[in-house]
Amino acid sequence: MNLYGAQHHILVHSNTIDAEAHQHTFIQVTIALETDFQIEIQGEHICTSGIVLNSNVTHRLQGLGQPLVLLLIDSTSSITAAFKHYMGKQAYANFPSELSLVMAEYIKKRLPQIHTAESYGLFFQELMTLFNLDYTPPAITDTRIEALIQHMKNCTDSEHSIRTYAKQFGLSSSRLSHLFKENTGISLSGYLVLHKLQKACYLIFEGLSITDAAMAAGFDTPSHFANTSKRLLGMTAKDIRKDSVFLQVSSLR
Repeated sequence: MNLYGAQHHILVHSNTIDAEAHQHTFIQVTIALETDFQIEIQGEHICTSGIVLNSNVTHRLQGLGQPLVLLLIDSTSSITAAFKHYMGKQAYANFPSELSLVMAEYIKKRLPQIHTAESYGLFFQELMTLFNLDYTPPAITDTRIEALIQHMKNCTDSEHSIRTYAKQFGLSSSRLSHLFKENTGISLSGYLVLHKLQKACYLIFEGLSITDAAMAAGFDTPSHFANTSKRLLGMTAKDIRKDSVFLQVSSLR
């Protein structure tokens, strides 16, 4: 299993993804590298080779034994806005089988060659081009939100409290959360979850124990990290550590 942690997304290449029914605030793209996979979306059973799910859509993905690429993207990026535009108001959209095949072949060819942040960046850019998404969202207009996002990208401690961030900008927690949602399309709490998950994964592969990594990343308890990992990635923290490779493709600390 390979994990790639970037500022706006996590990409997982694995054949052990097994997630129970859940929902989250992220856009989720899943591509089959070999055979079609089964996914349950809001009670509907779907067999597909490639799919994108909208935010807050209940789904269950069982991919044990099937090589898949799972992409979780937060909504502060233009990529997310492009996928949302692609789906419209639908809960999900299947990719044409021909497109899924092209993406699968590209991923299988290029992913083994990625060993640096630079090579991953080029790979990811080319992968997004294959989706043929052409949509530019409005830019973040509030300088306080721009500063907050940059601050979180550069964080060096375990403090990820909305109250603390709000205090730094002279705002109430509810006002900061509202501005963040208004400017990015995602809840501040949801963005923080992805940020902490990436940071914990990074610290685990830096050699920290699961417990120490969870606490250093800002999770309340190691079990909170374990539950979040299982819910979002479809695997436990122990699964992540076992026979896995993590590549930090942006600053997570």
